[in-house]
Amino acid sequence: MPAHATLLLHPDRPLRLDAARHAELHVESGIVWITGGAAGDQFFSAGECYRVPRAGRVLVEAVRAAASVRLEAAERRALPFLLNRLGAFGP
Repeated sequence: MPAHATLLLHPDRPLRLDAARHAELHVESGIVWITGGAAGDQFFSAGECYRVPRAGRVLVEAVRAAASVRLEAAERRALPFLLNRLGAFGP
């Protein structure tokens, strides 16, 4: 059963996702910039989602104004681990 948490992102404050393999980011409001992984730089707006790649560091940041994203982990037990790892900002 998936578990999720909603995060509020701000411009100029990137969020580093190190341990979010196979998690999904669902943009609930605003626009976010995601960089890292094999895909490089991508922009997503409300209603779109991004699946975190298997390996590599991913940075997520709001563009122009605050944005809300829902981080959804494939397993419920993985969510507390992911949230503990989200304390560090920047590369």
